[in-house]
Amino acid sequence: MVGQLLHLFAIFGFSIIWIFFEKITEMSFSQPAFWVYMAIGIEGFLIIIFSQFDAYGRYQNYKQIKDALYKNGFDPRLARPFCRSKCQREAVLTAARDLDYLIETKAYFYKEGYRFYHILPDEFMQNPFVLFHSMFWKRILFTKHYKLQNFYW
Repeated sequence: MVGQLLHLFAIFGFSIIWIFFEKITEMSFSQPAFWVYMAIGIEGFLIIIFSQFDAYGRYQNYKQIKDALYKNGFDPRLARPFCRSKCQREAVLTAARDLDYLIETKAYFYKEGYRFYHILPDEFMQNPFVLFHSMFWKRILFTKHYKLQNFYW
């Protein structure tokens, strides 16, 4: 369940590639529209790559919080580091659902002011130029592998 929105973005990326590369096969290199369609197709490919790296990172977050919830029960201090984005909150909610802490977790996120329409990361909302910082991308796309300690699936 973690990363449903991200997988939806990947499907969207595949559809962009399908549509625009289909149009490219009918054109020649000399047409200006060829390069526009090529750029849009490449953008679709990048959407797929970024969304899947992000989905992998959120799965690692899910495993981390699931172990922490299993060991300590629900504590807002455990959920606070994972409030940065909608995808991270979904990872926490999925782990909480697995361990029957869903009501407490939803109440905590509601108390913190998060609603269903808060999709973009908090850092981006505070400073849109954070997209140009490498640390932002490392934290999102290159999350370290986490090995579950209490579960074998």
